[in-house]
Amino acid sequence: MHSTLHDTLPTTSVALLNYVLTALAPDEPYPYAGNTGLPGGVESLENNLIIVATPVAERLYDDAVMRCAATRKRDVVLIRHGFHPEILEPVRADVALHSVTGPILVQDLSFYRDADGGLHLVPARPDLFVGITRHGLEVSMPAPWNSGWERVTGLERAAAEIVRACRRTEQG
Repeated sequence: MHSTLHDTLPTTSVALLNYVLTALAPDEPYPYAGNTGLPGGVESLENNLIIVATPVAERLYDDAVMRCAATRKRDVVLIRHGFHPEILEPVRADVALHSVTGPILVQDLSFYRDADGGLHLVPARPDLFVGITRHGLEVSMPAPWNSGWERVTGLERAAAEIVRACRRTEQG
């Protein structure tokens, strides 16, 4: 990730951006910051995606995320992680999916890691499921699991990875 982001973003935000970037594997993401109404993050041109992260756990950025998706004509992922991600506060993501008719906002998604290593953002109830792939975001209607047991296991797997990623960042 670009070195200037390490200077301006909380270490937890950087860890979570790197967590998502690992699944995307872009060549070189660009810093995304400025007077946009969104927290700092990265922009991956090859994935047509902007990813930003904030320790603010409440949903305060819905309008800014939608505006950004509409004006930049890209999908936008906002990661809300709080100050103790997946220990005291859940990590949630809000996604604005760019479309021809205007962006579609999918809120309060959880990270899910499937048995094959795929990373997804999943809702608590049946809705759109968002896969994070080397090609960017992929939206699907069917869930990436076949049973309640698989769902719980995938959510726990992703939560454990997030805790480890944030601890590595804190420990240097």
